[in-house]
Amino acid sequence: MRSRSAAWILAVLLAAGTLPAQAQEKSSSPDASITTRVESVLARDPFLRSMDIKVETQSGVVSLTGFVRSVQDIDTAGDLARAVSGVSGVRNGLRVANRPDRA
Repeated sequence: MRSRSAAWILAVLLAAGTLPAQAQEKSSSPDASITTRVESVLARDPFLRSMDIKVETQSGVVSLTGFVRSVQDIDTAGDLARAVSGVSGVRNGLRVANRPDRA
């Protein structure tokens, strides 16, 4: 949840042009941009917006971690992330909340 809030704050600050130049350069990297866009897409989904999903991107590969309500939510989040421009792959590590690990 914290990363989502940070992404929204970052987007507002970028839009307002109030970030220092160094912070703007870092946030404009391709991976940071992909992360922001994936977080935005997930936040717009009526079922996923309240879920605890963390998004990280490295070299175009998006990693999703956290907890959702159902296996369908896992699939939906992965599909939405894959559809974002610039994403070259998705590592979907989401888990269903209150479901024992199959380790």
